[in-house]
Amino acid sequence: MFIFNNIYLTKLRLIYSVKRIFIFLSMFFFNNHNAISQDFSFSDPYSEKILLNPSYSGLSKCPEIDLNYKMNLFNNLFSFSYNQNLSKHNSGFAFLLYNNRQGKGSINNLSVSGIYSYKININERKLINTALQVSYFQQNINTDKLIFSDQIDPISGLINQVSSESGFRDVKTYDFSVGTSFLSHNYRTGLSVQHIDKFFLKDKNNLLNPAINFNFGKIFSVKKEQYKSQLFIIPEVIYNFQNNFHQIIYAVHIINNIFLTRFYLKHNIKFNTLGSIISLGLNYRNIRISYIYEINFARFITIPISYNQISLKYKFNCSEKRKFKNTIYCSDF
Repeated sequence: MFIFNNIYLTKLRLIYSVKRIFIFLSMFFFNNHNAISQDFSFSDPYSEKILLNPSYSGLSKCPEIDLNYKMNLFNNLFSFSYNQNLSKHNSGFAFLLYNNRQGKGSINNLSVSGIYSYKININERKLINTALQVSYFQQNINTDKLIFSDQIDPISGLINQVSSESGFRDVKTYDFSVGTSFLSHNYRTGLSVQHIDKFFLKDKNNLLNPAINFNFGKIFSVKKEQYKSQLFIIPEVIYNFQNNFHQIIYAVHIINNIFLTRFYLKHNIKFNTLGSIISLGLNYRNIRISYIYEINFARFITIPISYNQISLKYKFNCSEKRKFKNTIYCSDF
């Protein structure tokens, strides 16, 4: 019985040690207000396209609502967005809300954003869209869901409810981002600078660091069955840079009638991690639903980390095909 108790206590201490290391690192970054990791992102960047680049808002002729939910054992990410085209004013607007919960709600991140975009029509086949994003960001730690070292009884392994550890205050900040994109029948490319105001505010207490995103894709279209349907194949490269984080994403998008398939290969250059993603979507009238699976491999982690994501898009007021002046067709995101 004594040996069994020792084994049990050893396993219990190991579990709590791992949890404490995770929480300690998170709180360390939190208390120093220095987010040295990358921004939160979905497995499929285009499942929430205005999170990838705010200039991808207001491009669709129909108002859109996007819902996304990404999860694994330690991390949950939810987003809601609405974006609409204002054709009479060559502009558009969007609203974005996302919430990230780590450690089953121990660490919470909330962001609410408003986006305004303006479109410049070069000709009937090319346009440039530029957007400004204003965001409110809040981060907090729920100490009620944490277990500190002084709560663990070293003899019995029982958890006490009282801890002498001090609490952690919420962090709130405003944020600005800009983005621009070029779209045509043959190409799509975009550049966004997230947290652009942090370039000019030299404050060590900044919670967010500037992030740069660039993407370039070539659109190949194949007409089938006497022009009744088309097959689109879009190879694309996405580059993300933030602080010491450098990531290259190689993507292939395949759009065939009601079916949408995407393949991604993510490479984190500095930390030498590799991730692969497959996204399978189905378009039915004004609704598109997608399932995304991601698996990541790291050099120093023997067990791969996987994510599951569900994405839902709904377009409304699309019963009649409206013809806008100087608009072009661009393959669906």
